[in-house]
Amino acid sequence: MTHYVIVGNSAAGIAAAEAIRSVTLNGDVTIVSDEPLHPYSRCLITEAIAKDSPVEEISFRPVDFYHRLNIQPLLGKIVDAIHPAEQKIRLDNGRELSYNALLVATGARAVRADVPGQELDGVFTLRTWSDAQRIARKAEKAERAVVIGGGLVSLKAAAALKKRGVPRITVVVKSGRLLSRQLDERGAALIQQALEAEGIEFVWGQNPKAFKNKPGSSLIETVLLEDGREIKASLVIVGKGVIPNVELIKEAGGRVRQGAIVNKYQQTSLPGVYAAGDVGETIDLLTGEMVPSGLWTLAVEQGKIAGFNMAGERCIYEGNLTRLNAAEFAGVPFVSVGLVEKEGTGWKHMSYFSSHKNSYRRLVFRENRLVGAILVGDISQAGIYTALIRQGIEVSGHEEELLYGEVSGYQFMGLAKLDQNLSRMKVGHSTLEGGNKYA
Repeated sequence: MTHYVIVGNSAAGIAAAEAIRSVTLNGDVTIVSDEPLHPYSRCLITEAIAKDSPVEEISFRPVDFYHRLNIQPLLGKIVDAIHPAEQKIRLDNGRELSYNALLVATGARAVRADVPGQELDGVFTLRTWSDAQRIARKAEKAERAVVIGGGLVSLKAAAALKKRGVPRITVVVKSGRLLSRQLDERGAALIQQALEAEGIEFVWGQNPKAFKNKPGSSLIETVLLEDGREIKASLVIVGKGVIPNVELIKEAGGRVRQGAIVNKYQQTSLPGVYAAGDVGETIDLLTGEMVPSGLWTLAVEQGKIAGFNMAGERCIYEGNLTRLNAAEFAGVPFVSVGLVEKEGTGWKHMSYFSSHKNSYRRLVFRENRLVGAILVGDISQAGIYTALIRQGIEVSGHEEELLYGEVSGYQFMGLAKLDQNLSRMKVGHSTLEGGNKYA
């Protein structure tokens, strides 16, 4: 009997399992996960910091999910190795599982600070539900917290600590602004002002040099910065990005760069082995480059593609936007899509600020096409901008109308080349060859 094995129980792994079962009810499907929990949304784990909430509140599949799809879950188990020649995986307890098709959807892990004192009690990274729970427990009695990093995870953590009631929170940022991968200076300043109004403080141009404790204690007491300043802290959260968990594929002889290298079917260089989600690299629609992407929606798309192909349906992944972020801080929402930082010949940047709405908009054009958009405060036309960027529609002559929000998506419908061929079915930005009667 065919055996499909999936390593990973989050967005990509669950999407793959569902895709397999949409193609065939035959064969065994096993999901192995190092976490002992039902599938939950990693994007929402700061809810456990902000308030005492059970993991069920952010679960994205019902409790009978495994039973209903006839899936065997092996939760709280660690995969130690892949043996592609034997088509087996080995768990850290020595147990082996045979497979006909294997998906590695092991995600990514948080980057640690790599400075003295990172092992002290009270210094955390934030990637899993258990991380969030441990931070919440520490936050109960914390008088002052320090958050390292100015990205999405760090700011969500800082906002959650504020909701939890931590009296004083300082965010330490190496760059000169927040969200440097998503926003420009003007947009970042609006988010900064909103967070400062909530009582969150910022230190700029610094990284931690060390985490220090009292002599004879294992508890964090201060954060030593590069310029010699020290900040009192009984709780530290390090948010400096993530690293794809490629070790299983690499040690089995598979090709990796930053992430696992996959082809248009989500196959790795190992026979019968696929990869999807944060662990792998994906095609950026705007640049054509293979890059890692931590977007949940892309992980779902790639998981589906991998699952269809594992089950014998030939399905091509055509790539997507690898930069598409949306969040809200202190009542100020923002959306960032596409190439918001790029400049050069043929590029044009346009921006608009409304003091009445306290909103900001910046659009980036390349060769008469919209390729990037930043919206802060008023995000009402984010869907139109995203569609124009994704489809690569020429907008020559409409730039100012787009900037001021005076254009609707209908004005471009005649320009969009939508594939209506009934023999092809789109799954995100992928194509099932010959259709799929189960989809």
